[in-house]
Amino acid sequence: MIVIVVMEDRTTHLYLHVKSESKEVFYVGIGNDKRPYVKGKSRSKLWRNVVNKYGYEVIILSDNLTWKQACELEIYLIKYYGRRDLGEGTLVNMTDGGEGTVGWIESIYLKVKKERVAITNSQSLK
Repeated sequence: MIVIVVMEDRTTHLYLHVKSESKEVFYVGIGNDKRPYVKGKSRSKLWRNVVNKYGYEVIILSDNLTWKQACELEIYLIKYYGRRDLGEGTLVNMTDGGEGTVGWIESIYLKVKKERVAITNSQSLK
């Protein structure tokens, strides 16, 4: 009899971003060991605005979670702190957490921008 044991990857981090002075939590995230410290275009404009105005610090809550555990905790913490775009709290998270873009609400600006790009692309193919 052969027994195969599959170990779950436990390398997912759960982290918070807090404003430098007030320590107010403004972002909850999950990812690899580099993701908590990533800035720039991979973050939302709202996140970048908060960081530019207040600065930020990273708090690693856990660094040895499975992806599933991290997703569940991220969903819980986003619900706990509340999303700013929904008028529920302080977070600039654009989703409810857990699986990429679950709960993300696309802005009218982004919808119009995407439509213009699609129109431009379709016209250039003619």
